[in-house]
Amino acid sequence: MRSRPFVALYISVFVATMGISMVSPLLPVFAEELGATGVWLGLTFSVFAIVQTFVGPFAGRLSDRFGRKPFIIAGLLVYLVAALGYLTAGSFYQVIAFRAFSGLGTSLIFSVARAHVGDLTPRGQEGRWLGVFATADVVGFGTGPLVAGVLRELLGFRSVFAAMALMMGLSALILLMWLPRHSPAELERRAIRRAGGTVTSENSSFRSALTERVVLAVTLHAGLIAIAVGATLSFLALRLEQGIGATPIMIGVAFATQDITGGLAQPLFGRVADRRDRRLLVAGGLLLYAALLASLGVVPTYALAVGVLLGMGASTSLAMVAAGAIQVVAGRRAGMGTVLGISSAANGIGIVAGSLVSGLIVDAYGLAAAFMFGGGVIAAGVPLFLWLTRGAAVAEPVAPGRGPLAKEAVDGAR
Repeated sequence: MRSRPFVALYISVFVATMGISMVSPLLPVFAEELGATGVWLGLTFSVFAIVQTFVGPFAGRLSDRFGRKPFIIAGLLVYLVAALGYLTAGSFYQVIAFRAFSGLGTSLIFSVARAHVGDLTPRGQEGRWLGVFATADVVGFGTGPLVAGVLRELLGFRSVFAAMALMMGLSALILLMWLPRHSPAELERRAIRRAGGTVTSENSSFRSALTERVVLAVTLHAGLIAIAVGATLSFLALRLEQGIGATPIMIGVAFATQDITGGLAQPLFGRVADRRDRRLLVAGGLLLYAALLASLGVVPTYALAVGVLLGMGASTSLAMVAAGAIQVVAGRRAGMGTVLGISSAANGIGIVAGSLVSGLIVDAYGLAAAFMFGGGVIAAGVPLFLWLTRGAAVAEPVAPGRGPLAKEAVDGAR
């Protein structure tokens, strides 16, 4: 994990995620200042996920064939353009348009970067590697809103967008300089093709990948988490402010609590996922997360809300790192980028569906119902996850090498 490619991916994803999370919570507020109301406000949060749903699978599959690095750098540059678009926007329509454009960047960065890490990961150590890498995403997402709050307070809205653009440019530069053109797994596949062989995972279609029950299961997991996020993220600040009386700083701390706790727990849970039944870890983490999420709609005090968010950060971390390890195992058979791309689409669909349905639920039954809905959806999906993964290979024995052609491939690239 101390290799230059892993470090480059880690730093770039951390910086990119922090930049994205600085802006995302502020966009509805910024759009409202520009005159947005009703459904337009909702679109400022969820429209990126619509683009991600359609682009994510193809970005992942193409990266299986042509390599990961160009796609990740292109995604960072897309976000840089989007940040400059927010900076110069004069209407909420422009804000929504650039938010939609950023969905292309999401599709190109995160699933492809995870696929690259999957290429680097030794067999039997999927949980450990994915657990460490996930801290870049989760901790970056947690610290971004805090940085944005300081910038907005001192320099105003547009300084946050300028900072996001700077971070995206920095991330792209890091990858351009530090990340090799091809991972060892990509070099191995290229060597197989030069020798006249066929790389089965590159020829795997979306349909054939989804015939594997394990791929269906990890896709279901991504969709369940996304539905919960879509159903609750837009309403959490309102719940804390209106229901509990939290101040803006207290709300920022509460948001950061869940993400930073989850991020710090991932390396520990990653090691656990390499030693214990990954299926049960996913199921247990999801059930605990569901119960805590449902309770968030009714807790009476800020201290209890923060305690619940701490538990949610730990429980979702356990489920996500175990599911991520299973995903890498499935990706070796069906195509790493293809499997991650399908999950990216499930994430987009889940966020959009969760946002739309929870909006209707809140209108009919109040804020607390959105959290009940999110928790209920996750709990209902756990038996299906266990059924899909019954008897399936969700882990592999530790293997010191990467395959008979790995050394030949690396030597041939020098």
